[in-house]
Amino acid sequence: MSACPAPRCFIAAAFGLGALPAAAEIRCVANADLAIPATTEGLYINLLTGVSAPSEGGAPGFDFNPYAAASTTPADQLRFYWGQASTGNGGVVTSADSYAVLAPGATIGPEQPYSRAGITGDVSAWQAGIAHGFLGVRFRNEQSGQLNYGWLVLSTASGLGFPVTLHGWCFDDTGAAAVIPADALFADDFES
Repeated sequence: MSACPAPRCFIAAAFGLGALPAAAEIRCVANADLAIPATTEGLYINLLTGVSAPSEGGAPGFDFNPYAAASTTPADQLRFYWGQASTGNGGVVTSADSYAVLAPGATIGPEQPYSRAGITGDVSAWQAGIAHGFLGVRFRNEQSGQLNYGWLVLSTASGLGFPVTLHGWCFDDTGAAAVIPADALFADDFES
C-alpha cells in the first residue's frame, strides 16, 4: 500500500475509478482478494498496514475482523468485529445496528451512523449475496491517532454470508470524509 500523492492517478490505476477531490489523501489496497475463513476467528485485518492473519495476535492493531459466529441461529453466520471499544472502529449502518451495503457516490465520514456491534450486529443485507458491495468504515490510524474513514469492497454469498472475499479497501488518511467515486463499477474480477 502506498500513499496517494496524486489520488486521481493512484485510484484510477489501483481500482479503475474516476477522479477524487483534489485535497483527498486516499490510500488503497487493491486486489487483496482475501478469502475470509468461515471460522469463529475469521480473519483479522489491519487496514493501515495491510497485515492480515487468522488470529488477533497475528495482525497487531487490527481494525476489522469478519468471522462466522458460532452462537447465532443458524450457527456460522457472517459477523463483523471491530476490536477494542477505545479504537472507535465501526461500520456504517442504516439504522440501529444494520450494516449498510453502500453504493458509489456514498460519503463515509463523521456524520454517518456507525456501529461496533459484533455478535448482535445485523448483517442480513450482506447475507443476501453481494457481488462487490461497499462497507463504509471508520478506524483509528495507529500512526496519526486520528479516526480515518473509508470503504471495504466485499463479496458475500446468500444464506449465511459465506464464502466472503475482501477484495480491497480505500481510506482518507487525513481524517477527512471519504467518498466512494460515483463511477466505481466493478466486474467480477475487480476491474472497471
